[in-house]
Order: sequence, then C-alpha cells, then structure tokens
Amino acid sequence: MSLLLIALTAITLGMTGANNAGNSAGTVAGSKIMSYRNGILIFVAGLTLGAVLEGGKLSGAIQGRALAGGLGTDSLQIIMGVTFAMILIATAARLPLPITQAIFGASIGSGLYLGVPLHLDNVIIVLASWVLTPFLAAAVSLVLSKVLHRYTINSVGGTVVIYGILTILASFYTAYAFGANTLGLIIGVIREDLGWSISLATAIIATALGGIIVGERVSRTVGEGVSSLGPPTAFASQVGGAFTVHMFTQAGIPVSISHAIIGGVSGGGLGKGAKALNKETAVKLVILWSITPVFSFIMAWLLHAVILV
Repeated sequence: MSLLLIALTAITLGMTGANNAGNSAGTVAGSKIMSYRNGILIFVAGLTLGAVLEGGKLSGAIQGRALAGGLGTDSLQIIMGVTFAMILIATAARLPLPITQAIFGASIGSGLYLGVPLHLDNVIIVLASWVLTPFLAAAVSLVLSKVLHRYTINSVGGTVVIYGILTILASFYTAYAFGANTLGLIIGVIREDLGWSISLATAIIATALGGIIVGERVSRTVGEGVSSLGPPTAFASQVGGAFTVHMFTQAGIPVSISHAIIGGVSGGGLGKGAKALNKETAVKLVILWSITPVFSFIMAWLLHAVILV
C-alpha cells in the first residue's frame, strides 16, 4: 500500500470536493433555502451514498474496459500526480477542470507507455460521451424548464415550499451523481494498489473534507450565479446535469459532472429565454475540455519515460 498514492489522491480529491461542492450546495444555499453549511452537508451525504451504492459501476472503466490490464503502483502515483497538476493549472486559469478527462487521459498515456493493450472501441465510446454530455444535459434541462414554466403556483408561500423541497432534492441528486460517477472512477483506478475499502474511504473522506473546509466559498460564487436563473430554471439545470451523469453511470461510462452542469445551466437558461453562458466563456471551456485529456496523456507518458528508465 503506497502512502504517497494515498496522499496524492487525498490532496487531489480535497480540491475536487471544494470545487464540486458549488455544483450541489451552491444552488440550495444561493437560493436562501438553507445555510451554506447545511448545503455542504447535503453535498457530503449525496456523494457518500452515490460512491457506496453505485461507485462500483465505474470501477472497471479504465483498467478493464479502456485498458486490457492493470497498472502498477508507480503508474498510479504518476496518474494522480498528473491529475493534481492539471487541477492546479485550471485553478490558476479560474476554470472548472474536468477531473474525469485528466485522470482518463493520464491513465491511457500510462498504459500505452507500458504496453498495456488498449480497447480502442471503448475509448471511442468514452470520447463520444464527453462530446454528448453537455448537449444531452442542455436538452433535458430545456425540456424540463419549459414544462415547469407552463405551470404556475398561485401562492407565494406555495412556490417557496415546493421549489425549496425540489431544490434540496436536486442538490442531493447532483452530489449523488458526482459520487457514483467521478468518485467511482477514481476509486476504481487506485484500488489496484489500495484495495476497494481503503480507496472508498480515502475518496469519500478527502472529498468531504475539501467540501467542508473550502467548499462554502466556492458555493457562494456558484449560488449567486445559478440562483439568478430563478427557482424553476435552477432546478431544471441541476436535474438535467445530474440525470445525464447518472444515465452514463448505468453504462459504466465516466463523464464530467462539470460538463453536465454547465450544459444544464445553458439549457435551463434557453428554456427561460435567457442566455446563460457567454461566447467567450464557452470557447475557453471547450478549449480546456479538449486539451485536458491530451495534455494529461502527454504528461503521464513523459513522466513514465523519466521515472521508469
């Protein structure tokens, strides 16, 4: 069991938890339904349940489906180190890093350097799913937003209560989908060295601590932006993103919760007749999403060449 691997995973997932707390807790807190601290607790509960109940569906997404063999401890340390480096780069650029793309690209680069056979058909399916994710999330959110705007609740109190409950459920569902897909993917990678139980515990504790310690600040930023869409649109945006990720989870395909939520916000905004994402931001995100797996692949390959000589 590698202590370095545990440390790299914990640091990486701590930062990931801080960033992804906003996807779940930001809306419920930004809408003034409950405090940011309680919103973070919903995030922790959702990701824990998602990882425990459905994380296993992603356990073989890389070592098994994408690669026809396992990776050693040195390779796993390189993969998590590269993923951590990519998170730092994205944080410096103030853009949401798709950790799924980083860890997938680094894993494929490691496997190919070591001569592990590649299941090209499965890799192509994953790549295609990444392209489809924001569009599917946008479509689901658009439809749901239009349906919700058809129905009005006469009393102000009734609107607050109903959408308060729905927003809490949507926040929990978003965290659940993140735990099942993203954490499930990472647990599946590191379990080759740490075993399932330690990998699961490390992933949940590190991500939860990141959300608890730093997540409130991120959640405030996200909450202010998403809550401006209005309760029906905010709810549709979250559900559209979470549902899309959960759908891919059933097929064991790793996709980015950030992709899905951004797609969901765009679709929900369109349903309201608003433009939720400006062109400049969209271009930056597309560039980041495109270069992340490529850069991670190259970094992992080069590190293997230097370290494993």
